[in-house]
Amino acid sequence: MDSLGFCTAIITAAGSGTRLPGLLKKQYRELGGIPILIRSIEPFITSAKIDNLIITAPEDDLEHTEVLIGQYFEDIEKPYLVIPGGMERQDSVFGALQSCPEGTQFVAVHDGVRPFVSQELLDELFILVQREKAVIPAAKLKHTIKHVDGDYAVQTIPRQQLIQVFTPQVFSYELLLNAYLEAYAAGFTGTDDASLLERLGIKVRYLLSSEFNLKVTDEADLFFASQLINKNMI
Repeated sequence: MDSLGFCTAIITAAGSGTRLPGLLKKQYRELGGIPILIRSIEPFITSAKIDNLIITAPEDDLEHTEVLIGQYFEDIEKPYLVIPGGMERQDSVFGALQSCPEGTQFVAVHDGVRPFVSQELLDELFILVQREKAVIPAAKLKHTIKHVDGDYAVQTIPRQQLIQVFTPQVFSYELLLNAYLEAYAAGFTGTDDASLLERLGIKVRYLLSSEFNLKVTDEADLFFASQLINKNMI
């Protein structure tokens, strides 16, 4: 590893997947013949920027997750750990942060159901994080966004001041861990990791990136993800 320092990737895959019903939880559903979780892990396994991985999984799927990783990455030399996730995503990430090896300087937190991360994105994020300490991938909004009150749209929000954000979100390990400790002390729950830093007044740099970095949440997402693979757009 170069001057970047020791980096750990946290892959969150402990969700129950209730919005994509089926016999398998969504992270284990196949996309182009390969489990979504495996596609989500692969860029971090192969990246020279990542030294270590921690994967959070449902407690009753720990062995299954281990078997899958061994099956698809049988020659893996990079150390990894599969741990049970918590009640919420924030709990899972906090548990993973506490399991990071001593000496971890940077951490990338990624959703286990975002299967289209590129090596180019990882490289760009890790270049920026050395200077900015907190970096998130994002894309501009195309649709008009409205504030609603009950069943009525009451205000149009200027989209020039808005972005949609993705993962992996990359941080100084110490900065993110402290933000998590502060959040738990205050009883705060965020919708992503960056929000825990924002509440402390810490600036988070965004990097405009591919809109194809989608999260497979429901049947529509699974359809679009399949189309991207079928049409060789990824």
